[in-house]
Amino acid sequence: MEKEQDFFSYFIDDVDVTDSTNNYIRHIPLPPGDDFYIVNTNYQTNGRGQGTNKWESEKGQNLLFSVKCSPYKVKASENFILMQAISLAICKTLRKILRNKKDVNIKWPNDIYYKDKKICGTLTECTLRFGYVHEFIAGIGLNVNQLMFVSDAPNPVSMAAIKHCKFDRNNVLERIIEEICRCFRFLCFDEGFMTIINEYNQCLYRREGFHKYIDANGGFEAKLSDIRPNGHIILERTDGTLSEYEFKEVKFVID
Repeated sequence: MEKEQDFFSYFIDDVDVTDSTNNYIRHIPLPPGDDFYIVNTNYQTNGRGQGTNKWESEKGQNLLFSVKCSPYKVKASENFILMQAISLAICKTLRKILRNKKDVNIKWPNDIYYKDKKICGTLTECTLRFGYVHEFIAGIGLNVNQLMFVSDAPNPVSMAAIKHCKFDRNNVLERIIEEICRCFRFLCFDEGFMTIINEYNQCLYRREGFHKYIDANGGFEAKLSDIRPNGHIILERTDGTLSEYEFKEVKFVID
């Protein structure tokens, strides 16, 4: 199914079952004339989260899809902006659908949370060429209509559980893709990068106040100070010390 949004066009490929939408899409070239290629499935037999984590999803209840594109002149050193744009697009879409701007936020680096519960996870990867991002892939798992979760994931929630009603998954998907197109349009202009960064920062989970974290040396309290262009998080401890972390080097403590 081909669609156009703004000056971007995209193609959605619907498959019933696959091992992983990221695996499915990785070796398929972008369709001629399209800016985005999306593969959407009802079920993944080997859905992945970060690291060795698995992504639980009841067949036909949620959104499981991957987005592939060739970004316009994004330097390899700036590839985190692509993760920010994807996360921001999902967050903004859910805020509109759920009619809630306060409780839907981005948990650094790219999870989407409703209050203290995870509603969406994203797994990104990119290939580089001549110092620039050549291809970018984002695999997205969004809990839409699933109400019971049986894995050991600590804090899942779904759109249906929040609003006590079922959602049209295709409508949700199209609204997310349209928002991705809008966010990626900003990346075609140098000044647009700062727009994405500022909006991403405004949507961050635990953006204000001191909260509990844990790193290799144990637990501590800190407030979010900054997100570096390379994606590292800067936390300011209660004594004023600044600590910089890469992905997986620090954990949010959620009661």
